[in-house]
Amino acid sequence: MIIKKAKKTKVQASQAFPWHVLLFAIYPILALLAHNISQVAPASALLPLGFSVVGAGLLLLLLRLWLHDWQRAALATTILLVLFFSYGHVYSYLKGVTVSGIYLFRHRTMAPLWIVLAGLGVWWARRRKPDVRGLTRLLNVVGVVLLIFPVIQVGSGLWKQWRAWERSSPTAPNPVVGAGGGAADQTSPDIYYIILDGYGRADILQELYGYDNSEFLSSLENMGFYVANCSMSNYSQTELSLASSLNYNYLSALGNSFVPENWDRSQLWPLIKNSAVRIYLESRGYKTIAFKTGFSWTELTDADLFLAPQLSKRQLDGFQYMWLQTTFVRILLDAEALSMLKNPDDQSRQRTKFVLEQLQEIPSIDGPKFVFAHLVIPHQPFVFGPNGEAISIASDATADMSAQAYVDQVIFINKQMEIILAKIIADSPTPPIIIIQGDHGPSGWGMINRMLNLGAYYFPGHEDMLYPTITNVNAFRIVFDEYFGQDLPLLPDISLFPDNSHDFKQVENDCSQ
Repeated sequence: MIIKKAKKTKVQASQAFPWHVLLFAIYPILALLAHNISQVAPASALLPLGFSVVGAGLLLLLLRLWLHDWQRAALATTILLVLFFSYGHVYSYLKGVTVSGIYLFRHRTMAPLWIVLAGLGVWWARRRKPDVRGLTRLLNVVGVVLLIFPVIQVGSGLWKQWRAWERSSPTAPNPVVGAGGGAADQTSPDIYYIILDGYGRADILQELYGYDNSEFLSSLENMGFYVANCSMSNYSQTELSLASSLNYNYLSALGNSFVPENWDRSQLWPLIKNSAVRIYLESRGYKTIAFKTGFSWTELTDADLFLAPQLSKRQLDGFQYMWLQTTFVRILLDAEALSMLKNPDDQSRQRTKFVLEQLQEIPSIDGPKFVFAHLVIPHQPFVFGPNGEAISIASDATADMSAQAYVDQVIFINKQMEIILAKIIADSPTPPIIIIQGDHGPSGWGMINRMLNLGAYYFPGHEDMLYPTITNVNAFRIVFDEYFGQDLPLLPDISLFPDNSHDFKQVENDCSQ
């Protein structure tokens, strides 16, 4: 009986221990990670987790010294944690609320309210009677229940990604290694695949934005590019489009699970990172060169040369900055009082500038190279003015403001591409192969316009194989046939848009050539 009573006492003591402080310190970060698991590397959550747990522990110790009671100190700590981590979420939800044109919820009103709530919470924890062990047990249970869901989400997301990698193998028809002249040598052409995210076709830029892109396209043609004036993308979303183009096949041929109702894009990532294009070119002796994009699924981190801008020790990544925006620190971020932390717009600007600078240096690298550059421009975020100046467009910007910001980024990237492409061509010992495509057209203008993309091709000596309506899926088929002696028939140029009926709707190309 004594042994049973001792065990029961230990269980009760364990239940009454304030585990909820740790649980509530972990939950906000884990929940944010779970919500973004398809876009974020789990390692990004380690720093926020460390700060949160250590900060909660120090706060608990300080309150213990004041209140002289662990459970009351823990209760006060959890109240402060909830207020700290909820501030940014509540602010984002309420900041647009107005009465008679007056914004009611701004930092100047919410911050004092939160401070008052924090004071009342600590006062309540201190004054609460009788014993708080029952409340401690309840909070422990609540904390465990809260953590169950994000743990399952994170685990499920990582499991799906692992399974996708385990099962992945490009099912595009692999060219025959060794055919067409054997392994690559110093005279083999470098191959550049440059994706300008969301870059629309000339006619749609004119129609939707009132912008005449002919000067840039004429510049490309003067360099020797073929501009497909009736180009369309095969798919309306980046992951779908890149998985298709890099494996020169439609998704239906790459796996049975690639259907519109399946929104799990993790199965596409291996097909982007270890594509049939990359596998074939590397087997012939090509070096793969890739860049940091801010999206893990287009970052070929295992490339022969993976280039990324140097981060300062104080610079947070996108997930860590987003985490701070959900907390009470949002006040300091919005007031730009933490200027040493680069915000997501600054980071996007830094990555884009870095790629634009590095592309010009690629020809000086020895040996044949496959260069994959996914530039998130002119697509959002809108961070460049027409001359490259730093801008920032609010999330609630009007449609006209967003449209002008898109045009400004088109103007900026046009100027940069003219310089970069001219230098690449001039500095390459062997005329290079250059493919410039929009992965899809501009966003926010409906199904058809989303499919109308830029397509420009530098295929020296083989321009006659190109045609006005070429889509992304056929670009590398022409490259491998004409330059590497392969026999890959061109596929029908089809554009597919996932619609609400859980099917791909075919979008017809009604371009007047």
